[in-house]
Amino acid sequence: LRKGELDAQKVQTQPFDAEKFKAALKKIRALTKANSNVFQPKMQALCAEAGVALVFTPELKKLRVSGATYWLTKDKALIQLSLLYKSDDHFWFTFFDEARHVLQEIKNGVFVEGLKDGDESEKDANDFAADFLVPKDQYTAFVQSGDFREHNVSSFARHLDITPGIIVGRLQHDKVIKFDRLNFLKRKFVWANN
Repeated sequence: LRKGELDAQKVQTQPFDAEKFKAALKKIRALTKANSNVFQPKMQALCAEAGVALVFTPELKKLRVSGATYWLTKDKALIQLSLLYKSDDHFWFTFFDEARHVLQEIKNGVFVEGLKDGDESEKDANDFAADFLVPKDQYTAFVQSGDFREHNVSSFARHLDITPGIIVGRLQHDKVIKFDRLNFLKRKFVWANN
């Protein structure tokens, strides 16, 4: 958290604006298909314009933290991401989960991904991330189709304009498919600035 705070102090941001941040999230969702050297600086710029410092911290061994969110000042929030799991499904879910914590505007708390799973604000953030990436009604219809071959998963991802790894991760998380299925549709990331 201290590393994130120090890095965030170097990030110039506008005062936080919830509506601007919501608009930024829609633009960031469209970046899920891009490579990290493309989406990383664009995400940071979009977040900064809305009052959020987005920083990327290399994973610290044995810490097992993929993301954290807290407020640095009343007008500046911090989203800190690591690449703990290194795959696109985890990365994008974590980002949008942390983004929801910013939108909750709980300015006296620190949210660390995975530490408060039973907490109501964490459930809200998890639901937001899942549904923002894959709208619930469309996901339900896709699951009811029962056809999770590579072609269908990729086609559904194209229809939603997201990377197929997100669909695979969601299906695995929900135990619709086994964790060893379709992993080749997930992309692995390394930070460009590491």
